[in-house]
Amino acid sequence: MGLKNRYLLRVDLSTGKVEREELPGEYLRNYLGGRVLGDVLLYNELSVGVDPLSPQNKLIFGTGPLTGTSAPGSPRYIVHSKSPLTGLYLNGLAGGYFGPELRRTGYDLVIIEGKSEKPVYLVITDEVEFRDASPAWGMNTRDTQDFIKDELNDSNIRIACIGPAGENLVLYACIVNERRGVSRGGAGAVMGSKNLKAIAVRGTKKVEVADPAAFQKAVKHALSDIASNPERSKQYPLYGSMAAMPTLHKAGMTPWRNWQDASYPGGESLFPQTWREKYVRKDVRCAPPCNIKCSKLSLSSTGPHAGALSEGIEYETEYALGACCGITEQSAVIEADALCDDYGLDTISMGVSLAFAMECYEKGIITAQDTDGQEIRFGKDNLLPRLIRDTAYRQGFGELLSRGTMRMAQVFGKGSEAFAMHVKGMELGGYDPRGAKSVALVYACGPRGGCHKAGGSGNGQSLKEIATGEARYRTEGKAALAKHTRENRVLADSAIMCIFPQMVIRDETLAELLNAATGLNLSVSDLYTICERGSNIERAFNVREGVRRSADTLPRRLLKESVKSGPNVGQVVELDTLLDDFYKLCGWDIETGIPTPARLRELGLEKIAEDMESYLQRR
Repeated sequence: MGLKNRYLLRVDLSTGKVEREELPGEYLRNYLGGRVLGDVLLYNELSVGVDPLSPQNKLIFGTGPLTGTSAPGSPRYIVHSKSPLTGLYLNGLAGGYFGPELRRTGYDLVIIEGKSEKPVYLVITDEVEFRDASPAWGMNTRDTQDFIKDELNDSNIRIACIGPAGENLVLYACIVNERRGVSRGGAGAVMGSKNLKAIAVRGTKKVEVADPAAFQKAVKHALSDIASNPERSKQYPLYGSMAAMPTLHKAGMTPWRNWQDASYPGGESLFPQTWREKYVRKDVRCAPPCNIKCSKLSLSSTGPHAGALSEGIEYETEYALGACCGITEQSAVIEADALCDDYGLDTISMGVSLAFAMECYEKGIITAQDTDGQEIRFGKDNLLPRLIRDTAYRQGFGELLSRGTMRMAQVFGKGSEAFAMHVKGMELGGYDPRGAKSVALVYACGPRGGCHKAGGSGNGQSLKEIATGEARYRTEGKAALAKHTRENRVLADSAIMCIFPQMVIRDETLAELLNAATGLNLSVSDLYTICERGSNIERAFNVREGVRRSADTLPRRLLKESVKSGPNVGQVVELDTLLDDFYKLCGWDIETGIPTPARLRELGLEKIAEDMESYLQRR
């Protein structure tokens, strides 16, 4: 498609005004698309200090140069906003049919502004239409999608929507399309605050690439890269992200009982082999042209959780709603995963918030008087359905759970802050940095907060470090690893390409794909410069919102406490050393963590350099 005829759609819900704007060619040349393009738009368009749940916040739905093409792992989209959970920068991605269909409408991005007076959903086809969503308000995400398809008489229209959690402004509510979620940080609550129930898209335009012959050649190279990797070509089609569970468990990297333990009796029952044998009914892909099929339809057919059907479960969900809560019954996790999808809740924040409450209950910090008479203890899987529902509707103890771990700790006090497992308000993903020290930088310095994908890929990074043996416990070289994986993740999210195939596709192959798609002539080095540009824009956004070095920290449990069992006994995170090394590599001020104007100017970010200069002068 090249650099011309690329458009964004701007929608003001307050006024009903809709505008089509052409994207300047230099935007695509300098920021590529997807994540980095959304970064610069969010930075430029959002005022400092905006309340994330106010009409002044914005939602940017974006696609990348590969979205809607035949590149493997390309059916994805990205959402940018300011997070209600953290008050900081937010992006989130999801696979499925929505992203490619959005691209086929002729728009690379949609910017949502303002707030509707009443519930609406947005229909984007050859025209743009606002529809009354009052009949769908209160519906779960499955019923919402069915309702809109019926009302529009189009079974193939693609829909991104919120459930009750988003309507009720739960701070970690997600956006759901099909059974996929833009999960972390509360983008669903931003939609709810705008009275926007859903966006439905149906395109008639063909997604074209600049050089079709070169593009098809690059696709073949990408498929060859995937096929030559046994993990992606054999293990992921069987188990998806759950494939890593046995290795992580053996290495003491999967947190149990709110990160108190690195292993637990019966933990092997959460392994993927058990799951596939007992519960997996079908291998599915989120949408063509994915060739990995890491997603699984899982059905619990017997016992107390009979009838639960989920398109999962993924490792992170099993960690958060299973291991972290001391629950070893996979059918319970399948049911909890399905409920979170229906209500529109992030499974990681939901599970870690529950685990924190369980530890507080067992330590006597809270009692049954605080929890509606429920004994919220580790291992009690029968509690999950009610607590998840109450969270979505912010009822009873669910009102506290809906605020997330950081805010619960502020309410509970009594030393609970030490084991509230979040960074900057976002609950941690399931990789214990006491056993792989570079992961500490993913959590501490990630732009979204404590997310395992915020600054890289917790899964891939952990597995690389585990393979180094005793070297995984040392701090040397970890900053370089974290910086590279961080920028590599930005590359995947800007292309946009699913991280699972992208992690084994060579950078040269990805450059070949992107150049053939866009008509640009970018080297691998050029691509990483764009990614470093994006990483610094994200950091600058958070600096404007008050983030400094003191905020780049971890829960006290990881800095001062060792796990009670497993290979990592005696290990804690030496964060100051890691931060010094990381800041130096990134070109950030050692004292404050603010990107230095000199480095920003080298990256061509003159306006942001001026902004950061003013913040450095105030320190």
